[in-house]
Amino acid sequence: MKSAVIGGVAILFASLAYILYSQFIGSGSSDSPGAQSAELANPQAEGVPESFVTLKVIMPGDLSARMGDFVENELNDRLVRDLNMKLELTYIPWSSYQQKLELALSTGAKYDLFWYGAPFVSVYYTKGYIQPLDELLDRYGRDLVKHIPDENFKMNRIDGKLWAIPSQAFTSAGKFSSVMVRQDLLEKAGMTDIQTIADLERFYESVQALDPSYYGYLETDRGHEMLWRELTDRNYSSLDERMLFIVDEDSGEMLSYVESDLYKKVVQLRESWVEKGIIDKNLVGNPSAKIDQENAGKLLFRVGAVSRAMENLQTARNADPKARLREYYLAKEKPKFIVTPSNEAFMIAAASENPERAMMFMNWILQSEENYRFIIYGVEGKDYELEKGKIKLLTNDQLMYEWMWRNKDFFVAPAGVEDDMIRDMLANDENSRVSKLFGFHFNEASVKNEMAQVTAVYKEKFEPINFGLAGYEEHYEDALAALKRAGFDRVFAELQRQFSEFRLQR
Repeated sequence: MKSAVIGGVAILFASLAYILYSQFIGSGSSDSPGAQSAELANPQAEGVPESFVTLKVIMPGDLSARMGDFVENELNDRLVRDLNMKLELTYIPWSSYQQKLELALSTGAKYDLFWYGAPFVSVYYTKGYIQPLDELLDRYGRDLVKHIPDENFKMNRIDGKLWAIPSQAFTSAGKFSSVMVRQDLLEKAGMTDIQTIADLERFYESVQALDPSYYGYLETDRGHEMLWRELTDRNYSSLDERMLFIVDEDSGEMLSYVESDLYKKVVQLRESWVEKGIIDKNLVGNPSAKIDQENAGKLLFRVGAVSRAMENLQTARNADPKARLREYYLAKEKPKFIVTPSNEAFMIAAASENPERAMMFMNWILQSEENYRFIIYGVEGKDYELEKGKIKLLTNDQLMYEWMWRNKDFFVAPAGVEDDMIRDMLANDENSRVSKLFGFHFNEASVKNEMAQVTAVYKEKFEPINFGLAGYEEHYEDALAALKRAGFDRVFAELQRQFSEFRLQR
């Protein structure tokens, strides 16, 4: 009996010793990437990762007072509890986001995670700024895969590998081809809806007669696509935000937009809008001033984005409590195209020291409805409350951008948004068509020098024409010649070659 007791004690002691010391057996320094990977090898198990990290994230915009307080307190308290990490956010103003982001990425700054639009995935892949995510998603992204459709992930695959997390899973057909208007002012001007370009011009003129302090239209980037619906009987989609190339959705042909008759029609229309005052030439080249005017409630219309009316409503009502927003499509009988099912992409930087935790953080957001609402809206009862099944914000301070993570499984409409607008938005993808561009990524590696020169010339020579500030007749030929000298034809030929191969493989 005595020997049995002694044997039992010995076994118990050995078990305790193993529990206490096994975590150190075979592990290297906790600072090494290999050691961290070993620690996180079973992320779905109970408990949290053993090593504490600071996850460094770059976001566009400005850090509001409440957002700073929320991150440092409630959010980081929750993240320490659930993921043994804290979030360190670096905000870059929208007006300089691309420039400063690329500076950080190109110099190897130790950031982990950042956001940008889906068209930039292939650009940053080519430049080597980001890392592949397949293994990370397989190990730590169970809830991302559960709540985001597979086709969204396919959009961010290049050469068989995943390079970005498509954080949004919502309606997307016709994105950037609608127009968002101040519906309350439209009705005040005696109009009910927008169907044509002439309606937009009449809207501006009518409101100006009532109150000349309102501005017309100050969009400076994707506004061309909104006008294509009426200015041509063809169906076109833009390759990316640089507005150099378009695909004919009917024929499948890749075209040079800046050499097309459609380009001429668009920029000459914008010239006329400058003359009429619809585009204010003193503001159009100043993104910060444009945003200021919108925040002040002084813009009458801008390019829509399927759900922009809902997203911008709170900002509009901060300036004018009676403000109402609505999105319309010109030539509404024409089809809408799904170019990318999620325009929002989170990428893990190549220089990231915590790629596992970055993926775990993204997964954590969609792990539950509670986490989703918490990171977007803050603390219930303090930052928001539910009012008749809708989100009512209790603070004017911006927290996380809801549109970056909007997910059909967890979506709740904001309070004050009319039900018919929500119905229109949720039904947006009905009767849509999949774009010929769906899943295509232009690999610029072989023409990266020419692409850099072309982009620089485009910005210098074409953007003033795009905005209606430099006359087409006076400046176009010189701008096109400069674009050709920069290597435009070689870029276009390589693009056409890759797109033809892509089409044959579909």
